[in-house]
Amino acid sequence: MTDGATGRREELTRVRRVSDMLCSAHAALRDRYSFRALLLDLGILGLSTWLVAISLIDPKLEPLLTPTGWESRVWVGVLGAFVFFLSLAQIKTDWKGRSDAHRQALDIYSEVKREAGYLLGAEQLEEDACRRVLSRYDMASAVGVAIPEKDFLDQKRRHMIKVEVSQHLDAYPSSSIFLKRLRIWYRDNLAGGTK
Repeated sequence: MTDGATGRREELTRVRRVSDMLCSAHAALRDRYSFRALLLDLGILGLSTWLVAISLIDPKLEPLLTPTGWESRVWVGVLGAFVFFLSLAQIKTDWKGRSDAHRQALDIYSEVKREAGYLLGAEQLEEDACRRVLSRYDMASAVGVAIPEKDFLDQKRRHMIKVEVSQHLDAYPSSSIFLKRLRIWYRDNLAGGTK
C-alpha cells in the first residue's frame, strides 16, 4: 500500500469515527427537541380543549371545570392567556424546526459513515470514491446544524459509553445495561480511571 493510500485510509477511519459520534449526538438532540415540541403541543392542545369545554358546556356544569372559588369568566381568561403564552413559546423556541435540522444532519452523517465503512472494507481504496465521501463529510459540516458547544462534551461522553456498552453486549448479550454503565462510572470516577 502506498503512503497516499495509507493516508486516505487513516482519514476515512477518522471521518467514520467522527461521523459515528455525530450521528449519536444529532440523534439525541433530535429526540430531545422532538420530545419538548410534543410536550408543548400537548400542553396547548389540553388547555385549548379545556377552554373550549368551559365555553360550550351548560352554565350549570361550569363549576366542574373551574377551580374552586374562581369565576368561570376569569378562569377562561387565565386559560386563554396560558394558551397564548405557550403558542408564543412554541414560535420562539422552534423545537420542531430544531428537531428536523438535527434529523437532516443525522441523515447526512449516517450516509457518510456508511459509505466510509464500505470503502474501508474494500481491498483497495479508490481515490475518487474517497474524495466523494470526504467532500460529503465537509458538506455535512458546512450546511448541517452544529452541536451546541454546551452539549458537545456531554454528547461525546454519551456516545463513548454507548459504544462501550454495545461492545460489551456483543460478548455478553443478556448482561444488565444499567450495571455495565454503573461499572463504567465507577471505573472512570472512583477507581482511578483504569480499565
